Amino acid sequence: MTHRTYSIGEASRLSGVSVRRLRFYADQGLLPPAGRTGSGYRVFTDSELVRLDLISCLRDVGLGLDTIREVLSKELSLTEALTLRLRTLETEIAAQRRIAAALRAALRSPELTEADLRRFWTMTTLSRDERRSVVEAFYERASDGVNIDPEWMRQMIEASVPELPDDPTPEQCDAWIELSSILGDPGFAASMRNNAKDIWDGATFDPQAWRVESDAVVVKATDAIARGLEPTSAAGHALAREWLETSARLLERKPDADFRIWLRAKYALHDVRATRYWELVAILRGQPPCSSPNREWEWMAAAMKHHLADAAFPS
Repeated sequence: MTHRTYSIGEASRLSGVSVRRLRFYADQGLLPPAGRTGSGYRVFTDSELVRLDLISCLRDVGLGLDTIREVLSKELSLTEALTLRLRTLETEIAAQRRIAAALRAALRSPELTEADLRRFWTMTTLSRDERRSVVEAFYERASDGVNIDPEWMRQMIEASVPELPDDPTPEQCDAWIELSSILGDPGFAASMRNNAKDIWDGATFDPQAWRVESDAVVVKATDAIARGLEPTSAAGHALAREWLETSARLLERKPDADFRIWLRAKYALHDVRATRYWELVAILRGQPPCSSPNREWEWMAAAMKHHLADAAFPS
């Protein structure tokens, strides 16, 4: 470094920083002058100009004076300071994106009201933990008084907590709003609770065994759909019979007339929102709605309804 000195006016011209700003940095202890003239005016050297350049860079990226002071005094490394700033910026950007998502969703309403705006804002600004709380609250209501295995319920919550990205698409915003409405409906919780009672309270239910058998049925239904077979076909008849017998075994019941009547009632009372739920979760995860096995289960439900209604369906 040279030992050439500059007046505050010269330092201002060389650096592009105003004289007022230079005085402010000097007063704050960020840019102590190299000395003063006999008249008391501050003087700076090339070393101070280099330091000023660093201060300007750190200010441009948004660091506060206290953080800059820590960097200059070596209390905080430059890497640490920039890492902290980056995290702050990313948080701010995510928040701005959520605001934009809420506004986009609101502006799609044909007759926007203040209540709509509040609803869109609330739905799109919830954190993942807050969205998880919405799901957990639903499962608590749906399992109230039912002997449901806690581990199974935990797995269901983990599988269905909606993943809303920082910059959600309009479709994802709409999906979360619709899903929130479903989860908050007492009628839906009551419907799921009644269904759970029949499954969990009547037998020693093995959720793992049910999952294995369900996955096997989905594979067969997928194949039938790919082959263009209708639920009312012979293949649908055979698969309905197989699932009826499997269901009875897993629920520790006999596939007799009473069981068929009970199962027919279950399919008749099926809440379509349970199907829609998983479609919405898929959308929130950036997947197409059909990525959930809803199509296969709808095909199976049609096959079961058709064949359970058939008086000729054998015992």
